[in-house]
Amino acid sequence: MHSWKKKLVVSQLALACTLAITSQANATTYDTWTYYDNPTTALDWNNMDAAGTVDGNYVNYSGFVYYNNANGDFDQTFNGDTVNGTISTYYLNHDYNDATSNELNISNSVIHGSITSMLPIGYYDRFDTLDHDGYSEYYRFNNGTDTVDGNWYDGDVFTLNIANSTIDDDYEAFYFTDSYKDGDVTKYTNETFDVSEGVAVNLDVESNINISNNSRVAGIALSQGNTYNNTYTTESHNWDNNINVFDSTVTSGSDYILDSAYTTDTGTFGTGHFGNSDEPSDYTGAGDVALSFTDDNGASDYAMKNNVYFSNSTLMGDVKFTSNWNANFDADGDDTNGDGVPDTNHGWADDGLNVDELNLTLDNGSKWVGQATYTVDTTSRMYDVETNSLTPGATLEDNAWNRIVGNEVFQSGVFNVTLNNGSEWDTVGDSTVDTLAVNNGSQVNVSNSDLTSDTIDLTNGSSLNIGEGGYVDTDHLTIDSYSTVGLTESTGWSTYSNLYANTITVTNGGVLDVNVGQFDTEVFSTDKLELTSGNTADHNGNVVSGVFNIHSSDYVLNADLVNDRTWDTTQANYGYGTIAMNSDGHLTINGNGDINNGDELDNSSVDNVVAATGNYKARIDNATGAGSVADYKGNELIYVNDVNTDATFSAANKADLGAYTYQAKQEGNTVVLEQMELTDYANMALSIPSANTNIWNLEQDTVGTRLTNARHGLADNGGAWVSYFGGNFNGDNGTINYDQDVNGIMVGVDTKVDGNNAKWIVGAAAGFAKGDLSDRTGQVDQDSQSAYIYSSARFANNIFVDGNLSYSHFNNDLSANMSDGTYVDGNTSSDAWGFGLKLGYDLKLGDAGYVTPYGSVSGLFQSGDDYQLSNDMKVDGQSYDSMRYELGVDAGYTFTYSEDQALTPYFKLAYVYDDSNNDADVNGDSIDNGVEGSAVRVGLGTQFSFTKNFSAYTDANYLGGGDVDQDWSANVGVKYTW
Repeated sequence: MHSWKKKLVVSQLALACTLAITSQANATTYDTWTYYDNPTTALDWNNMDAAGTVDGNYVNYSGFVYYNNANGDFDQTFNGDTVNGTISTYYLNHDYNDATSNELNISNSVIHGSITSMLPIGYYDRFDTLDHDGYSEYYRFNNGTDTVDGNWYDGDVFTLNIANSTIDDDYEAFYFTDSYKDGDVTKYTNETFDVSEGVAVNLDVESNINISNNSRVAGIALSQGNTYNNTYTTESHNWDNNINVFDSTVTSGSDYILDSAYTTDTGTFGTGHFGNSDEPSDYTGAGDVALSFTDDNGASDYAMKNNVYFSNSTLMGDVKFTSNWNANFDADGDDTNGDGVPDTNHGWADDGLNVDELNLTLDNGSKWVGQATYTVDTTSRMYDVETNSLTPGATLEDNAWNRIVGNEVFQSGVFNVTLNNGSEWDTVGDSTVDTLAVNNGSQVNVSNSDLTSDTIDLTNGSSLNIGEGGYVDTDHLTIDSYSTVGLTESTGWSTYSNLYANTITVTNGGVLDVNVGQFDTEVFSTDKLELTSGNTADHNGNVVSGVFNIHSSDYVLNADLVNDRTWDTTQANYGYGTIAMNSDGHLTINGNGDINNGDELDNSSVDNVVAATGNYKARIDNATGAGSVADYKGNELIYVNDVNTDATFSAANKADLGAYTYQAKQEGNTVVLEQMELTDYANMALSIPSANTNIWNLEQDTVGTRLTNARHGLADNGGAWVSYFGGNFNGDNGTINYDQDVNGIMVGVDTKVDGNNAKWIVGAAAGFAKGDLSDRTGQVDQDSQSAYIYSSARFANNIFVDGNLSYSHFNNDLSANMSDGTYVDGNTSSDAWGFGLKLGYDLKLGDAGYVTPYGSVSGLFQSGDDYQLSNDMKVDGQSYDSMRYELGVDAGYTFTYSEDQALTPYFKLAYVYDDSNNDADVNGDSIDNGVEGSAVRVGLGTQFSFTKNFSAYTDANYLGGGDVDQDWSANVGVKYTW
């Protein structure tokens, strides 16, 4: 009997009842233990009266299941029943010659107690004295019949079906009082009677257990019982157990029996009860076994194969696996040819038949909280068997690296755990398994506990999370297909590595995630980190690489960094591994050292190995608007502590840091940050003054068109006018780059004034415009309001002078996405004063035509405020000055249809020079955002007078060649003259 098995106590509560089992056709409550009291005699455990004795004094058991219940046994079906006590299938399981199925069905029922395939045994007088730890006597119960056949028949498997039922291991004791001793001071007050094995289901026969439909079972223990059969000779057999759990829960049984946990300091017995606990998962003691599989049959030649499957179910408690060698296997080896040298381990030729197995699978969102433990035998020598496991007690190198050099073993049992489809294992205590496969979004969480496995494989978005106090050891850890192994700063590192693996392979989007502080000690230890990618042929020609992510850690990798990938895209092994970090992270690659050739440090004269080999990309994950160029440019990201390295590194991405983007660049055996172009948000911020100027230039053109039209066509004595204006611009000065759309409206009123030497048009106007500025993810919404006063003087010699003064207010809302996807926004406003001056000569061509050469100059002077974007990029208030110089010619002809109607088409051609030499201060750096250069303007327009007082006009222009190209602009208006 194992130390974790619970004991049930018989003490002093009077309970006298009669069990009468007549039929299980209707829902019934059954008590399997009863006491028949004769008040004239005392109960004598050693000479207890037989059950049914008239006037007897005895404890009776009536819980056997048999196909024939004529003698009072249970039949094979419970439906809607309640059973208090223990159900035994001993006779059902051992009736091998009977044609009746070896099956028990429990549905819609509650078993307050347990099910066993063994004969119940009563132990008593355990607590006669307070310091008594053993059993003085026991009593074995039977139904008075013999089993038909004592042989074991491979394949005669007991099937236990449990549906919508509870087996709660809650029958803690059968309490009764012997009335003969009542009041006798010499009577035993602690007569005890143990009937349970510490779990709800305890079987020593080959079993298929099916648990479904929201059932709850408080623990299962399966052991290899008798395997003798006098007809079996040389053929092989397996002892097969299968447990299938669907939509149900299996928990541990009682840690202690009720009122039996002895406390030496008080001399009393406390309580330890599981069955009615509100939180069964709270049990964390060493005895919290939910599943137990034991092959300790030293006489058996056959292995025990256990397969356990959970689907959408919960396992709360430890899983224990105990294995011993088959009787026909020799762990030390045998000399069969007499030469004094052992040459065989005997056993079965097929190694698999010599090995017990426990295969535990969690599927479809199942969860396990508990410990995995096993006890196995191992060979001292392997002669004709192959290794089937690695041993935690392996031989290590006698140096500072402590790498495993001798770990192969052939052991009597293997324990394999598989998690599929979103399942979870939260480890408890010290867990040891042979293989651990975590698939399809499943997770293993290791905190305040240890996990050891020969191999750990994670696939399809699964995770291994090592938290505070968690330790994981393995020979080979594979992180595949977007899975993650996480080591976080809260883990509370000690002087030992929290993850140890001889080899770590990260591939196909898998991530080894080390998110610790700047100066934490080494949190994982490995001999070789294989950071690689799958073949492109498996990913539609794309490279899907493994990622080693150190975040902001200043991390030292004392391991070889390797892969077999090439940059040759024509090769099948084209690909790379990815090293990810934040801009303040740093990775030093020392290599794993070499016991024959020193280590891989630069100063080692005997070094003929390399710390890093293969092809890699370096990825910068963080983004921020803070920081100057000096904070980032040239910063070292990776240092390979070996000048002989042939590893190549290139940029995986560009990261937004401050006002610029940066990427990784290899320089010898180092990788540094290389400054690139402006970020999207900085580009927008620096483009705003130029974009404001574009709006103002369109307003200048609109006012200019009004004055030009006043000099041509029918007589214009001043009036009221309204005009739409709009255009599209593309700016690029080599630093900033943008695309801008503008739409606006101007309204004005003016009048004609006759002077001594000239005729004047004097007026005022207001402009309102909206702009949309963009480039990549950057976006600026612009609003502007302007006020103008303008005039035009036309002299008798056809020379004219146009002029205007303006005030403008610009408001700009900026937004963009950073390289890490973070949204950033900000707002800035500015005020501006401007002027325009144009001098020209109207050369008349007959009565209707004209050619007008002209020259103009205009200027806008902006003063902006200091502002900061949401990502902490700071822009100091900028005084932005823009001047435009233009030399051109207008030509047109007026077609007069009547005294009140005329059409004047015209053409424009001009040379334009923009002078805007400006710098902005961003994060303390001066950045050029001025736009300038020579351009050519080409325009067409027309004015049509509908009546003497009402006319409409339109024109379109193109301007290109400078830093800002005006792809198009349009002006459409109407005027009413006085």
